[in-house]
Amino acid sequence: MRLKILPPGSPPAIWTAFARQAAWREWVIAALVALNALTIVAAARVARKDPDIVVVAPDGKGSYVTRSVANEALLRFLAEQKQQPSDVTVVHFTREFLQLALAINSSTIDGAWRDALALMGSELRERFSTAAAGQKLLETYKLARVRTMLSVDSIELVDRTSLLLHVRAIVTRKKGSILAENAPTDDDRLSVELVERVVPRTSARPDGLEIVELRITPITASTGSAPPPGTQP
Repeated sequence: MRLKILPPGSPPAIWTAFARQAAWREWVIAALVALNALTIVAAARVARKDPDIVVVAPDGKGSYVTRSVANEALLRFLAEQKQQPSDVTVVHFTREFLQLALAINSSTIDGAWRDALALMGSELRERFSTAAAGQKLLETYKLARVRTMLSVDSIELVDRTSLLLHVRAIVTRKKGSILAENAPTDDDRLSVELVERVVPRTSARPDGLEIVELRITPITASTGSAPPPGTQP
């Protein structure tokens, strides 16, 4: 058996094979990266493409309209509708505000009242903050050691424009002692009129709404004392 003698400076055969495999693997990786890049670009173009439109008539019949033939007025209307809160959103936002503003517990009033004010527009927030401070509302409720159970009986969307919504809610409120769970309660019913403004959705306004006017009117007077209507939390 004779050994094959390689020319001086030639690499062993095994190293040559490794080098070829490494080069092939690099080409495969480069091809996969290029394919992924093309896929991402194609997906981005599809995502940017505005969808076609289905116009629903009052009787429920839908008409398909391609975006290419939709006129400017229709496109502007659809863009405005994207910012409009749904009825479900209005109910959720209204219910959350009512619970924060009217379901008063002496132990949590600081946080609840702060969160309720945060859902108001700047002018209404300033007005209610000033009234609450002047009447020492928070201090009074803390000393009273009360807990409140609030039942939202109904929420009605009375009227709406592109920027404002008039909402009416009827609530039942039961006030009792925070120290005795089974103590007697003072019950009252309230009619709450709210004007809600449509605002851009942000982390502070995820529902795209804020309260700009609030009127509270007793339906059935409570047997206990309460702050004057219109300023009570």
